[in-house]
Amino acid sequence: MKPGIVPLIGPATPPGPGFGDTQYSDFQRRIETKTGIRLADYKPDQMRRRVSMMAMRAGYDSYQDYYGAMERDGALLATFLDKMTINVSELLRNPPRFDDLTKTILPKLLADHKGKCVNIWSAGCSYGAEAYTLAMLMHERDSHGGDKILGTDIDVEILKRARDPRFTAADMTNISAERRASHFKADGDKWTVQPHLRSRVSFARHDLLADPYPRAEYDLILCRNVVIYFTDVAKERIYRGFYEALSPGGILFVGGTERLADHRAIGFDLVMPFFYRKPVR
Repeated sequence: MKPGIVPLIGPATPPGPGFGDTQYSDFQRRIETKTGIRLADYKPDQMRRRVSMMAMRAGYDSYQDYYGAMERDGALLATFLDKMTINVSELLRNPPRFDDLTKTILPKLLADHKGKCVNIWSAGCSYGAEAYTLAMLMHERDSHGGDKILGTDIDVEILKRARDPRFTAADMTNISAERRASHFKADGDKWTVQPHLRSRVSFARHDLLADPYPRAEYDLILCRNVVIYFTDVAKERIYRGFYEALSPGGILFVGGTERLADHRAIGFDLVMPFFYRKPVR
């Protein structure tokens, strides 16, 4: 799942004149120009607190000095971008929700498709655990199916891991011994995916806040535990993008800590908790 911004414990307003409102606005603008990441779309108190603490821990007493150092040092910029997000995931994360998907949502979705391929988007896929979970579940339903799963993330380095995954024992916590034997291969103390899963999945970079969304392309979209630190305005923009990206009758599957505040205003019907359907008009 897509990384989320990590709130850190610390003062709501950073100390010192180098961490003022004007300086932070300038820092946001410079970061967006350089990386395309809009810090303003994240909850402001949490994001500002996080950035200021990262700057102070790196030894800088102003946003300006911190940004200037990142301009000179590509490694420092890479560290900033990496620490901006967390990549917490695991295969079959939150099994009861995937039970709902496989036992209730997928049968209806597949019946409506009448044998046609299902296009699935794992938005904010992190290092691929969710995308390969989907590949496993779809393979178990139809080992010869041509369903396509796309995993996207803003982090190009994490996408490299997703394309050549090495899952840890912690990642495999929810995977039974039978499923491990069927879909994965031990590689030292890690696990790789078997070719029949890898062949169903592809990965690409996509910024949920800045990049365009396709129109009516996907039958199932998963975006779980990704947007919880975004502003309400940013969340609505993302969910409207997902609505446009879904085919009529398509399903949006969100995380256990997330709800669409006003799904009807966007156009969704609530199927069951965490699952929203784009109606067939």
